[in-house]
Amino acid sequence: MTITVLSLLAAEVIRLVSLKYQSALQTASWQEALLAAESGIDLGIVELRKSLFPSPNQGWDGWNNTTTENPHIVNHSLSTVVPNTAMTIEVNVDSVDPVSFVDSHNGWQYWRIRTVGTMPINGTATVTDNKQDNRLRKLSLRWERFTGGSLMTRAFRTDEGAHVSRRVEAVVRPVSSFNQAILSVGTIDLTNQNIVVDSYDSSDPTKSTGGLYDVTKRQENGDIATDGNLIEAGNAHIYGDVATNSGTVSGAANVTGTERDDFYQEPIPVGAPTWASFNSSVTNVTGTTTITGNSTSGTSVSRYQLSSINLSGSKTLTLAGNADGSPSYIELYVTGDISFSGTSQLIVKPGVNVKIYFQGNVDVGGNGILNSNNQPSDLQLFGIQPINDTPRHVNLGGNGQIVAAVYAPNHDITINGGGSDGHVFGSVVGSTVTMNGVTNLHYDEKLSSLGMINSYKIVSWFEESR
Repeated sequence: MTITVLSLLAAEVIRLVSLKYQSALQTASWQEALLAAESGIDLGIVELRKSLFPSPNQGWDGWNNTTTENPHIVNHSLSTVVPNTAMTIEVNVDSVDPVSFVDSHNGWQYWRIRTVGTMPINGTATVTDNKQDNRLRKLSLRWERFTGGSLMTRAFRTDEGAHVSRRVEAVVRPVSSFNQAILSVGTIDLTNQNIVVDSYDSSDPTKSTGGLYDVTKRQENGDIATDGNLIEAGNAHIYGDVATNSGTVSGAANVTGTERDDFYQEPIPVGAPTWASFNSSVTNVTGTTTITGNSTSGTSVSRYQLSSINLSGSKTLTLAGNADGSPSYIELYVTGDISFSGTSQLIVKPGVNVKIYFQGNVDVGGNGILNSNNQPSDLQLFGIQPINDTPRHVNLGGNGQIVAAVYAPNHDITINGGGSDGHVFGSVVGSTVTMNGVTNLHYDEKLSSLGMINSYKIVSWFEESR
């Protein structure tokens, strides 16, 4: 009798231990399947960023890429087995509804990423003694529970066994190249000028006055960041966040936001424009010149390819548009250097929106830049990635205020404060960034939806346990 009782007890102990062990295996597989699904989100974002680089960029290589009847709806799909594991990942990246997934202000596309992570369940294909666990995890032990995008069961294929799948859906939005007041790949040096870095929003009357900076409406989004490890703040007053890559911030007198050392954002290099046609009426600027824009953005008549801009003395380059000041557009692609010296000047007339792509160096002195609109978004400068990593620089100065947005991640940028008070309005992105004689840098938050797309940010996240 004693032996019988002991045998029953031993059998029950073995049964309970086996169930607990099986539950632990299933729990581990359930968690690992979620890791696989989350990795699929990363894969999708990596390909989206890769596709932003100048061609050829190998974006979406190896994926199934399709376009539906609506040319705005694009789908990229991938099914892969993670090397040296039993983990499989299915990823679908699509633009979904082109109306609701396109930013109406700039036409930028939002993307939806749906992923499925699957892990086999080791051990016997049986349920455990914990009903709540079974209800939560909904394992596929003998039947596939999810088929064709809906909860419909089917028998396993010959190559299938007990497994668990987790699903994740994320929506990502584009992030502008002008998302910060200052972004540098290397060192940021504010040169001990007690500089004030803050922000305003020229498109919001509660954050600006007449579209212009108003200190009484100062905002605290004047963020500065570096992929390097040093920001020489120079006793700066920073109304925003400060970020380095495992580095330090030296001499920050006041930071209203957060200080972090885990920042990294690789700037997308700028490729040379590949215009099918352009306006050839001006091909080089060495004397006083007027270049005229067009009321429609992106037309060949408003696009000019110049070998260089080299002005000295009292010569001017005027970028003109409509006589009544209504919106007009000009794009310049300068294959060589840009230089203003003496009392020469670059003049942007009212209503003109200008984008300048430059292959060489930029040196602006003299009377500097007169942006008649006083809007940084109306003068955007883009430094093209140099061939063979040739060192390039951008030196902006002169006697006037600097009102512009500069994106040149392969150029060393120096801003020399001009005018009587050394104010700069806009955003600066460079390989290194140095401020000389600048007392105030005012970041226009309107720029955060303009310029180039530099990355993607997750704005929605949903996990499905199945």
